[in-house]
Amino acid sequence: MTTRPAIAESLVGAGVLALAAVTLVETALSPASPIYAKVGPAAFPYGVGVGFAVLGALLLLAGLRGGWRNAETEAEIGPPRMPALMWLGLGLVVNAAFIPWLGFTLASTLLFACVARAFDSRQVLRDLAIGFALALAAYLGFAKLLSIRLGDGLIEQFL
Repeated sequence: MTTRPAIAESLVGAGVLALAAVTLVETALSPASPIYAKVGPAAFPYGVGVGFAVLGALLLLAGLRGGWRNAETEAEIGPPRMPALMWLGLGLVVNAAFIPWLGFTLASTLLFACVARAFDSRQVLRDLAIGFALALAAYLGFAKLLSIRLGDGLIEQFL
């Protein structure tokens, strides 16, 4: 028995391949200053374009083979869990609302804790500690290594 191609999944794969083509062509057409070393500002867009191409090809292949299947699609999927969605929404709103006052690190810590709660974690202190460590690492990576200032706040003024 052969499986028929899944049209929707195939179109998604083709769309991601088209996005890869646009990303790679636009990156190639962008002027680059000869001042930059071998790894210049175009390196990241090229990497993204290649990533899009690989994912698009895999998605298209999966669609042509009949679409993707997993245990969740084989079993009956129930209605969405509203408390989890509400925790996710709360985390996004809190993050966006508090970045100007608390700064990137603390606002992102709260976002992490809300997302962990959405995934049924009950370890609030542990989630806050992990979220703080990840947010601080992200802030330091952007601010110190890339010189990109994110929301400055209570923690960032000491760094």
